[in-house]
Amino acid sequence: MKKFLTAFLLVCLIATAAAAAENKVGVLAKLNMTPEEYLRFASARRNAGQSQFFTAKSKEAETVYVYYDSLSALQLALEAGDVDEIELPESVAEYVMNMSGKFHVSSVLRTTPLNLAFGFRASDDPVIRNKFNEALLSMKADGTLAILEAKYIADPGLDEPEPVKFEKFDNVDVKVKVAVTGDLPPIDFVAADGTPAGFNTAVLAEIGKRLKINIELVNIEAGARVVSLTSGRVDSVFWFQSYKKLDGTQPDIPQGVALSEPYYQWNEYLYLTK
Repeated sequence: MKKFLTAFLLVCLIATAAAAAENKVGVLAKLNMTPEEYLRFASARRNAGQSQFFTAKSKEAETVYVYYDSLSALQLALEAGDVDEIELPESVAEYVMNMSGKFHVSSVLRTTPLNLAFGFRASDDPVIRNKFNEALLSMKADGTLAILEAKYIADPGLDEPEPVKFEKFDNVDVKVKVAVTGDLPPIDFVAADGTPAGFNTAVLAEIGKRLKINIELVNIEAGARVVSLTSGRVDSVFWFQSYKKLDGTQPDIPQGVALSEPYYQWNEYLYLTK
């Protein structure tokens, strides 16, 4: 009996030590990568980038990534202790900390630049995609993108992002349906009453104004972006142009999706903990 108890306690100690050495990180689900594939990518990215750690666990423990479909689910998981950290783009992490007051930075990762772009069906006539590109390039050239970035991302304040108004053009047949999750403030946000706000929709409203086309927003879950696009439910989606491998391929971009010119870039992720 004594030998059995000793063996049992030893197993418990080993299990406890293993659990203590595991650092669970919640991330927003990647469409074309399993959590195991993302772990390999993220490990290579962290090794290649510059990391600053503020807790011993985030520095030394073995990382395990757990996927969540929304920002709210990520925050709930962290509050409940289901994960030790959550990984977010810098501006989103700062917004979450400002609004909740419950989290702080456990580590910082500076890596190769990641981009925001619009996704379109690759099989479609590229006319609309080309027009979006022209508008985005002109917005870069005249400083409009920089102004919107400063307003919504660099200095968003402590409140919800400012509402965005879309112009309506009468006697115009062209209407572009764009999928929006509204769940990544201040980049992508839709208020509780359905009012669009945040940086992405501000960029989109300016594109509609310049091209004199009507824009219709369609609320979707983040994981439904590809299906919404390929099924024809929407004409475009907001897309993170990221996860470029050493060979130049981007597994984050599904087959059949073509991207616009990028319009926003960041290179820093914050890891938040309680």
